[in-house]
Amino acid sequence: MRKVAIVVILCVALLAPTAFAGTETIGYVYDLDLSLPDYVNAAWLGYLMQRQIYIGEHMDLYKFAPGIIIPTFAEEVEGRKALAQIWKELKEADRTRTDKYLNELIPVHEADFMREYVWKYLKQQSWATEPENLKLKEFSAWRQKHLQGHQAETRGKLSFAKRSNEATSPGR
Repeated sequence: MRKVAIVVILCVALLAPTAFAGTETIGYVYDLDLSLPDYVNAAWLGYLMQRQIYIGEHMDLYKFAPGIIIPTFAEEVEGRKALAQIWKELKEADRTRTDKYLNELIPVHEADFMREYVWKYLKQQSWATEPENLKLKEFSAWRQKHLQGHQAETRGKLSFAKRSNEATSPGR
């Protein structure tokens, strides 16, 4: 029960809007696939929250314009690591939980190939330069054994949204 309380407090703290000069604040909007089981969405919510944490720690990399946030390479890596770790812990708590994609992501994380995985499977057009120190040859050999037929998935979106200070003030 204590872990649940900590998670709830953390969620509330992370959902607070970011204030900027002027009369508006920028908030975050999480978009999850509600057709998925709650335990699967819990893992994807952790992914989105980790991305939000990364953004908060690297604010100089973002324009904070309303709309869907296209992740940076490092942001996506951190999000996927969190996703794999959360899923691993959820499965350890209840072995009946299953999700093909998430089950396949755990070994990627455990083999320490998340950077390579993100570059190979999730590369965005905005990632113009290949990151340094990728182990692409090693990953290629590993994925031939462990990820045959694998399809990457993203089951949540993170967006910036404008909100007026009046709408977010206490008592309104």
